[in-house]
Amino acid sequence: MTIPKIRTLFITKMTYPPLGGVPMRNWQNINIMMNFGPVAVFSVFNEDSSNEAIEGVTIWHHYNVAKHPSLWLRLQRGIWWLRLLGLNDYWAYLQPAAAQLNEIMKSFQPDVVIIEELWLYHYLSVVQKYQCQIIFDDHNVEASLFETLRCSVASVRSWARKKLHLPQIKFTENDLIRKSAQVWVCSKQDKNSLEKLYGAIPHSYLVPNGINLKYYDCVGLGECEPAIGLQKSQLNILFTGHFGYVPNSEAAELLINQIYPKVRQVYPDSRLLLVGRGANQFMYDAAKQNSNIIVTGEVEDIRPYLAGASVMIVPLYKGGGTRFKILEAFAAGCPVISTTKGAEGLNAENGVHLLLGDDVESMTEAIVKLWLDRALQEKLANNAYDLVQSKYSWEAVAENIKFAMADLSKHKQF
Repeated sequence: MTIPKIRTLFITKMTYPPLGGVPMRNWQNINIMMNFGPVAVFSVFNEDSSNEAIEGVTIWHHYNVAKHPSLWLRLQRGIWWLRLLGLNDYWAYLQPAAAQLNEIMKSFQPDVVIIEELWLYHYLSVVQKYQCQIIFDDHNVEASLFETLRCSVASVRSWARKKLHLPQIKFTENDLIRKSAQVWVCSKQDKNSLEKLYGAIPHSYLVPNGINLKYYDCVGLGECEPAIGLQKSQLNILFTGHFGYVPNSEAAELLINQIYPKVRQVYPDSRLLLVGRGANQFMYDAAKQNSNIIVTGEVEDIRPYLAGASVMIVPLYKGGGTRFKILEAFAAGCPVISTTKGAEGLNAENGVHLLLGDDVESMTEAIVKLWLDRALQEKLANNAYDLVQSKYSWEAVAENIKFAMADLSKHKQF
């Protein structure tokens, strides 16, 4: 079926260049939708973007809400229980940003508006005034994630969140699902989770997280220099992520306290690389006490760290979606060890594409096993690259989106 030209507007929370999982997913979808026609991006975030224009994007409008806080928003930010009266991210309410979005809707006249994640729900009322199709990119099952991360601790705050905030999130997520022409999810597991919460969702489509393979080829081909101080021959354990995200900070603590000390008993010269923004004081203190623990903070390019890594480890027990860090390692030819939860949503088999372990002992043993067996390293790296090429490259994901657009065009003449 021939798909007519489509004008697409993304409503997102991102800066550019994209750093971290959510911006990388947005950037993936933005690039793929460029194949169908002009793309505009309206971004609402609490940081500045370093770019005023992006090549290939017709309109790039970034609104830094941190520069325009109202008294009410400052109260919500400072007093936690007031935030229970609304959605979790305070910047979703900004009326000045909504006014600017309205102007973009008028001037760009999109055929399709993709609302990226639940916290931008309040902009739905602006979009509904116009003749366009709405797609909800639900890259996390937010109600399930919120209950797991925010409501599981025995405390008054946790109790209040579960009783007051969680029902609001469920209502809002379900409402956005029902008011959208399509719902995009990262994995079959996420689709099943949504349907357990909200019933059948016949208009859901699988749009996996994917990556631009060409960007990582220099690592796999040995053409990327390792970061300063890292040599490929050394035994470097890599874990990447935004450490302001609770599952990542908990994983870093597990690595520092339990997994890495056991690895050093066998390989005293091994190093632990914790790469990404949001590192906490505990992590920096650990690095001060042990020079073999390296905490980088935010980096502009992850490839030199992938080039210097002997293994990517993903000791996650919480979270949703699928992990870009695993896909990046697959694309770069870096062997991966993960928990089952960490690799959730990926069609990756234990012993074929990566090694799985769900406790400290099994993950430690997997690292040692991998470093002793060069043939195993090569086998996992080759199989993993083939998997990401066939299922999780931009080209592969584009086929899923093409199918979704073909279905959408049946119901509306663009």
